[in-house]
Amino acid sequence: MMPNRCGLALLLLLGSLWPALALQRDEEEPGWVGFVEGIESCIAGKTPLLTHGYDCIGRFSHACLNHSENQTTISMERCYPDEYRAWDVMLNRYFRERPKGALGDELQQIQRTWITYSDRKCGYFQLHYAGGLMARWLGAQCLADTTDRRAIELRFFAQDR
Repeated sequence: MMPNRCGLALLLLLGSLWPALALQRDEEEPGWVGFVEGIESCIAGKTPLLTHGYDCIGRFSHACLNHSENQTTISMERCYPDEYRAWDVMLNRYFRERPKGALGDELQQIQRTWITYSDRKCGYFQLHYAGGLMARWLGAQCLADTTDRRAIELRFFAQDR
């Protein structure tokens, strides 16, 4: 089974980057499923998926960022958690649909490597900006952007068998 992205290692690595990550939601939780369904309906009609599926990235966070109340760094940071979590739910769902046998084992190894890469890449904002407000906002954006792209790739692999 794939390691949980909200696990202790991620929290230790990212520190105060995004405290909301510690909250785990079930993909069926009310108020949560709307994000997943909204993104799923967007990518459902995108063909080819690896070209046009990326058009669905940021649907909710961009609307949030364009709201007049979200023009400070702190409020901008709040625009990413729900969309990130929705993509993460989808990523895990698609990963569970991976093929069995050697091909699935290889994808599992690749996914473990991707998790390490993603966590380190996004955690670097903490180092670069010495834990300041820009570190939190850019780190949150990085987690959302990295996760949504990987979810689209895993959906492609799940469908293209």
